Amino acid sequence: MRLFQNIWHSMANNSKKTEQVGDRGIKCAFQVAIENTEDVKNGFCVGKQAIKSIDRSKVVAADNDKLQGSLDIDSQVKTLYPNEPRWDYALSYDEKLFFFEVHPAETSEIDKVVNKVNWLKYWLKTQAPKINRLPKAEHPYTWVQSGRFALLPTARQKMKLSVSGITTANRLYLK
Repeated sequence: MRLFQNIWHSMANNSKKTEQVGDRGIKCAFQVAIENTEDVKNGFCVGKQAIKSIDRSKVVAADNDKLQGSLDIDSQVKTLYPNEPRWDYALSYDEKLFFFEVHPAETSEIDKVVNKVNWLKYWLKTQAPKINRLPKAEHPYTWVQSGRFALLPTARQKMKLSVSGITTANRLYLK
């Protein structure tokens, strides 16, 4: 029986995407990927700590124990890409990545947010491939409204968002 427990424990530990790092404890795959991405190597924060306090209430986790960490992409890369349409945040929940942008939800802002997600995808592919390789949520790119919701539901506008893979929400609900 003891042998079975040892084997099961070993298998369970090997199936997790973490690594043991001396006295610092266990790191999730998201943290390791961030630390190995030059542009954001010091940006990992536990839980929602990388999210600006004004935006933290925009993220609601069903189980806070599954919230591994967050990254304020915009703050980390602002000096590297000052004139680019930078995306706000990434976070890891239940071993899946979610990218979200807190931005006014107005029809006139759609092109700006589409440009931001296009920049994010390019940055992930070219500058952050280790982060890009991690599993993503089913709908990984979310535009979270910062104030009132004033997006006109025209087919053309919905199509722009849909083609870019952007969903809209008043909060990012993590299930």
